[in-house]
Amino acid sequence: MVDLFKRWRIEVEDWLRYQPRVRRAMCRCKLWFTGRPEVGNTQAAARTIAKLCAAARLTDNDNLERRIQDRIVALIGQLNAGRLDWTEFVPDFADPRLHKAAILKPYVGPREKGVLFISFETLWIRLLRPVNYRELAERYTVVVAPSSSPPHVLINYAFPAIFSGPVFTLISNPKDVEEFPRMSPNFVVVPLYASSWVNPDLFKPLSKAERKWDLLMVANFAKVKRHHALLSAMRFMPKDTRILLIGQDQDGRTAETIRALARGYGVADRFTLLGHQSYEAITKHYCEARSSVVLSRREGSCVAIAESLFADAPAAMLKDASIGSRVFINEQTGRFLDEQNLGRDLTDFVQNADRHQPRVWAEANISCFRSTQTLNDLLKQKSLERGDEWTLDIAPLQWSPDPTLVRPEDRARLAGEWADIVARFGLEIGPPPVQ
Repeated sequence: MVDLFKRWRIEVEDWLRYQPRVRRAMCRCKLWFTGRPEVGNTQAAARTIAKLCAAARLTDNDNLERRIQDRIVALIGQLNAGRLDWTEFVPDFADPRLHKAAILKPYVGPREKGVLFISFETLWIRLLRPVNYRELAERYTVVVAPSSSPPHVLINYAFPAIFSGPVFTLISNPKDVEEFPRMSPNFVVVPLYASSWVNPDLFKPLSKAERKWDLLMVANFAKVKRHHALLSAMRFMPKDTRILLIGQDQDGRTAETIRALARGYGVADRFTLLGHQSYEAITKHYCEARSSVVLSRREGSCVAIAESLFADAPAAMLKDASIGSRVFINEQTGRFLDEQNLGRDLTDFVQNADRHQPRVWAEANISCFRSTQTLNDLLKQKSLERGDEWTLDIAPLQWSPDPTLVRPEDRARLAGEWADIVARFGLEIGPPPVQ
């Protein structure tokens, strides 16, 4: 009876988190308690924008979302960059290390900017940290990779308004193609995801006969990853299904949290659980799996889907999931699942996994090399349209597990640029070059 009550509580909480009516009510509640800041008070305006963004992320009504956006954009015009204290919203704003980033191209001259690639909003906002950040904007074009989906966060609205020049942004959801231009005319949308930068050379798929796992789930242990859904489904799957879970601690939840959940569902002996694996180990486990699954309902790009495809392991996700990488799922790469019949659908997916050919599709469509070319072509086009020059292409980029250059010779070539940025602006773009 105790286990039954715990399962009920977990599933009710999860249902409430994603139930549209509940989210709409929370949205309207946040709007009700969001006042109007005093005119001229930059800090108060920023606080109000942050609250409006939280409301915008909750609504599924396009008209209401646009009305909230209009209020946010109007308030952005009241922000005084010189008076805004970012440490209230980004506690480590003063940290000069932007290590989840890479220099893709050096500064060539006044008519040919360098290119910086920076992931995560709390990192690229630090480009406003130097006193001479306007000089930084004159020397470098910035490409950002948002982590928030929907993208309504204070930084995404404020940064392009303060950092002069166009800001090239990746997307986390197809809807973002329309969202970003409404947020700021300075955004230039790049039709690529954070999950579009996997290096296929890092994955060495085993033959189907050699694969030791039937199903793999790679996800941190946070509630949003919804491990409970898989544990519940295991009760209706064959007991000999070989399942591997890989994750890391998140939001106070650990591997023991998942094991305790599994005991509550009566499936503690149905899977293997590994925590805090290196990226190299994770790629190896992908290549040992016949299939993989993601059970989140809402998140950004979800690189795990792309990594699975390059390991030649078809991937599955919920049919109503709002996840960017759902655009990678097709008959060749995987399938969508009905949560009401999750055990049945997963069993069928595993049994028919060998019919898919995900790596062939992934290499042709979403490799880091193809994405680098797409980004390079767009940067070059926009540069020439502005009347600038383009004599040097960007270096190939991969996300493994952080943004980094593919070729060691490019990393060596750009080491001097890294040092120059430190000297000029006090910022470390990417990890220090290996000496």
